[in-house]
Amino acid sequence: MLGITPDFVLQVLTIFLWSGAVLSVFFGGFTWFQDKRSPINILFALVTVSVSIWLGASVPMLNSCKTAEAAAYFWDKVVYCGVVFIPIFLLHFSLIMSKEKGQRYKALLPVGYAAATIFLLSIWFFPQFFIQGLFKYEWGCHSIAQPGHNLFLAYFVGYLLLFFYKMFKLWRSSQDSVLKIQSKYIFYSFMFLFASSLAFLPGYGIPVFPIAYIFPLIWVLILTYAITQHSLLNAKVIIVDVLAALVVFTVLVYTLLSKGTSDVVIRLSFFTLILVFAWLAVRGVHREINEKERLGAMVKERTRELEESKKMAEESRKIAEDRAAELERWYNATIGRELKMAELKKTIQNLEDEAKIKK
Repeated sequence: MLGITPDFVLQVLTIFLWSGAVLSVFFGGFTWFQDKRSPINILFALVTVSVSIWLGASVPMLNSCKTAEAAAYFWDKVVYCGVVFIPIFLLHFSLIMSKEKGQRYKALLPVGYAAATIFLLSIWFFPQFFIQGLFKYEWGCHSIAQPGHNLFLAYFVGYLLLFFYKMFKLWRSSQDSVLKIQSKYIFYSFMFLFASSLAFLPGYGIPVFPIAYIFPLIWVLILTYAITQHSLLNAKVIIVDVLAALVVFTVLVYTLLSKGTSDVVIRLSFFTLILVFAWLAVRGVHREINEKERLGAMVKERTRELEESKKMAEESRKIAEDRAAELERWYNATIGRELKMAELKKTIQNLEDEAKIKK
C-alpha cells in the first residue's frame, strides 16, 4: 500500500506520540494550576507527567531501533520511569475521587509506591532482573523482559484493575450527577490508555503492529471532551482553542518536513483533515459556549426579577405585619378600656347597693 512502510508508520507514530506527550503535560499543568493544593488535581497532574515521560521517551527509542541499539535500550528504560508509577497514581486518584474511607484499599497505597520505587531502581541498577537486551522487529523494538518484569506486570495489571473497579463503582452508584458523568468519562478514557499495554508484547518476543501507541492520543481526546463538556477537574473551556492550535501546528510542521511528491500528498491530505476537524471542534464549542452564556444571562435576569419580586413581597409582608401589630395594640387598648369601665360601673353599683342596705 502506498506509503505504508515501517518508516512511514514511524513518522505517524512520532506525531501521535509527541502530540500525546505535549497534550498530557499541558493537561497536567493546566489542572494543577486550577488548584495547586487539591490532592486530586496533584495526582492527575502526576499521572499526566508519567504518561508524558512514557510517550516522549518512546519517540527517540523507536527512532533509534535501527541505528543505535544502545540508545534505544536507554530510552526504553526512561519509558519505564514513567510507566511504573501510572498504576499507583491512578489507584490513589480513584480513592480520593471516590472519597474512600476504608483501610482495605488505603493499605495498598504504601505497598504500591514501594513496589514502583523498587521497579524503578531495578531498571537502572539491576537490569538483568527487569529488562535487558533489545528485541528488534519490522515495526520497531523493545527491551527484552526478564523474570522481574513478570512481577511488574502483575503489579501493573492488578492496580489498574482496582482503579477501574473503583471508577466503575463510582460511576454506577454515585448520586451526584456531575460526579457520575465525570467518573464515566475517566473510566472510558483510561480504558484506552490501558489498551496501550499491548506495547509490552514485543518485550516477550511478540512482534505486533505498534497500534498501542495510538491509544494515548484517544485518551487525551476523550479527556478533552470530558473537560470541556462536563467541567472535569474544574478546567475551563478555553483549553479547546489551545489544544486545536497545538494539534494543527504539530501536523503543519510534520507536513512541511515531507519528502517526495507522494509523501507531500499524503501529509497534506492528513493536515487538511485535521484542520477541518479542528475548525469544526472549535466552532462547535464556541457556539455552545455562546448559547450557554445566553441562557446563563437569561437565567440571571429572571433570577434578578424573582429576587426583586421576593424583596417587594417581603417589604409588603413587613408593612402588613406592622399594620397588624398596630391594629392589635389599638384593639387591645380599646378593649382594655371598655373592660375597665365595665368593672368600675360594677364596683360603683356594688357600693351603691351596700350604702342602701346600711340606711
